Amino acid sequence: MASAPMAQGAHRPAGGSQDLYIGNIEGGVLLYSTGKNPHQVGDITDGVPRVTDVWVDQKGVLYAFTDNRAYPYETIEEFEPGAQTPFFSLVLRHYGGLVAADAQQNVYAQGANGQAQQVIDVYPQGSQKYANEYVVPLIGRESGIAGLAFDSTGALLVGESALVKTQRGQFGAVFRLDAGSGTFVNLNLQRAHGGLIATDAAGNLYVGGQTVVSVYAPGATSPSRFVRTKSQITALTAASDGTLYVDTYLGGITVYRPGRGRSKNSFVPQAQVSGLALGPG
Repeated sequence: MASAPMAQGAHRPAGGSQDLYIGNIEGGVLLYSTGKNPHQVGDITDGVPRVTDVWVDQKGVLYAFTDNRAYPYETIEEFEPGAQTPFFSLVLRHYGGLVAADAQQNVYAQGANGQAQQVIDVYPQGSQKYANEYVVPLIGRESGIAGLAFDSTGALLVGESALVKTQRGQFGAVFRLDAGSGTFVNLNLQRAHGGLIATDAAGNLYVGGQTVVSVYAPGATSPSRFVRTKSQITALTAASDGTLYVDTYLGGITVYRPGRGRSKNSFVPQAQVSGLALGPG
């Protein structure tokens, strides 16, 4: 169980209970405890005026994709565990909004290149220059990247959402980056309703969109179960044990225990949620 709420502007020190990091499009990153009674335990405001996505790596480093509305217009601010001030500011080459980091702390930034293609740029740790740029295939004329995750092998997964049904009659798809060829492979998931994605330690894949989260067992293309919400899903993340956190447009954040499709545990953070990430714990 997390400790009592901390003072405004405080950031929980490294270690202790697992925290939920909540990106706020209106500015800052909130920290909430996890457990039966989630509550705010801290926040980070320095260098993050408008946050569009958050990620926390295995070492507890926070990555906040930030829209600065002035030069440099978009950066990814990196915070050591327990820090209030970023130790590194990655100035992005392409406009985007999503971030992920792998076990080696390479940073993956979603954006659009000069040819208006959706791309993932991979920046080595501490570098201002990307080492690789991968073009992501789109599933339709009105589609875009909605989420990033990694599978159990460490391969990058990219979720896409479409405003209208694709030729396959779906609103979402997930692609896996093949490291050998540098190209994306469509997982051909059935009944994917969007492109908000997360994975857990067992290799389960969670794909959210509209008012449904489809859950896929490792290697499966058909969902093993569904989690249904009462309003539009805006963000999601999963803990290593399969606990699922889902933010909706009208219902706040709801916590679903592993294997459960219903929950009575929900809370409304003081934020316009733009992304969710769990700290190590």
